[in-house]
Amino acid sequence: MADGWETLPIEFSGGLITNLSPIQQGINMPGSARQLRNFEPSIEGGYKRILGYQKYDTSAVPGSGIIRGLAYLNGKVVVARSNVGNTEGHLFESPGDGTWDPVTNTAGQVVKLSNGSGKVRFVKYNIGAGDKLMIVDGVKYPIIYDGTPANLVELTSAPTGLSGADHVTVYKRLIVVANENRLFVSATASDTDFTPAGGAFEDVFPATITGLVVFRNTLYVFTTKTISAITATSFADVNRQPISNDLGCVEPDTIQEIAGDVVFMGPDGLRLLSGTDKIGDVGLATVTKNIQSEINSFLTKHNSFSSFLIRGKSQYRILGWRAGDSVSNSQGLLGTQFAQQGGGEMAWAETRGIKAFVTHSEYSGTNELIFFANDDGYVYQLEQGNAFDTDVINASFFSPYLPINDPTLRKTIYSVHTYLDPEGSFRAAMRLNYDFGGAEVIQPDPIDLTNILESGSGDYDIGMYGSSLFSTHEVDASAAVNGAVIATTATANVNGATSSSTGVVVDGNNETITVNQYVSGTGIVGTPYVATVTDQNNIVLSSVQT
Repeated sequence: MADGWETLPIEFSGGLITNLSPIQQGINMPGSARQLRNFEPSIEGGYKRILGYQKYDTSAVPGSGIIRGLAYLNGKVVVARSNVGNTEGHLFESPGDGTWDPVTNTAGQVVKLSNGSGKVRFVKYNIGAGDKLMIVDGVKYPIIYDGTPANLVELTSAPTGLSGADHVTVYKRLIVVANENRLFVSATASDTDFTPAGGAFEDVFPATITGLVVFRNTLYVFTTKTISAITATSFADVNRQPISNDLGCVEPDTIQEIAGDVVFMGPDGLRLLSGTDKIGDVGLATVTKNIQSEINSFLTKHNSFSSFLIRGKSQYRILGWRAGDSVSNSQGLLGTQFAQQGGGEMAWAETRGIKAFVTHSEYSGTNELIFFANDDGYVYQLEQGNAFDTDVINASFFSPYLPINDPTLRKTIYSVHTYLDPEGSFRAAMRLNYDFGGAEVIQPDPIDLTNILESGSGDYDIGMYGSSLFSTHEVDASAAVNGAVIATTATANVNGATSSSTGVVVDGNNETITVNQYVSGTGIVGTPYVATVTDQNNIVLSSVQT
């Protein structure tokens, strides 16, 4: 019988899918992914390897334990961390110059927060007296800080209900603070007056308040079981309307506004609170049905969550936290929104290697700043560089199993063409798996897709000749299938023989050797790269060499 030649073009889109059978996914969504790790569905098309992170400050924040909260004020990152004895919490700030200074009051005394590992939350606002932070720690009274110790205020004279507040936001020119199921709203244009005589008011909800967000000129109050909408300018004109009496936000710090919608974690996954064409009306829709098994596992595995936006990418990220997890096992999910509202075009992927207890993102001028911190004492800045601090970003994409029309007919694959848009050199491998990767079937070896740009594009060839170690200048490889990015060109002499080892001793460097630089030349096997730089005379390669 004559062969039938066919081509099967596949556009990579749709993101991670876990709720379809292999046959369904291969037929209906061939460009989606069975695994999409450390890739992001890109608004520019296709899948793009995520960017990395670097230390915001080379020094660790003084103290011990988890960094419990962070914010950005007047060009400095402000963080909360317990002292060495874990008897009280302190605030520190740094412009990233290598020094963390304690936040003090007008008397020069260190500001004291509660001890422990509970989250400290911040809101930045300006109601007429410049940028300020209001800080709540779930135990003590709120604190107001504008970057000047003389102006720091601890609201110890506020109503007793504010003691223990754990959520805070700003609505119009009102400061809104939540404590358990009670909501306190300040007098207009005042961050210190919470008295009814001044125009402040209090409201009570049927369950614990888990989050506050302002959306479409309305304050939305999330509890574990309900969602309510409040419009007000003072005590005299408060209007509270129920949005849902049987659905709430079950995880604090998952609420974010993205592209005209509000994302929050409901009991069945991430949902959107979306505006509709009808004024004052909203819709509620789940956006994680495509990854329902993944989201269920994610919720079960972790006991705390943080979230942030990458607004320039229309992207929402949620990171899980579980004490004791290593950095490499730290998991998160990211969703890119392709539709302006409604979430029907939200594509998902998984992250591994971003360990975060608290996160924060905002614009400073035209620069989008994204920070996170955990229990190692450092603050990190995301969307920086092409490594996770000093570690290579390992990324993987598994396409669906493709039936290619009739799944009962055996096929012969004659050629596979990949269309990539690399922003620099990359290392990658492509593997074909037959019959769902069954062990009883002989599977082809992986195909090397490593690409090194030509010198005409601004990069340089690599080589190892005799005793000289060379590398290449490479740029962002975030479009690669499994990209690892190289930083700078360096030349050095190998000092002594290397036998069945990844360790290499070098000297005579003409430039700084950095992690991820390629190494090649006579006797080099494969395409090793610099995995670790112990110092400029001792490096570790990614594979054993002799």
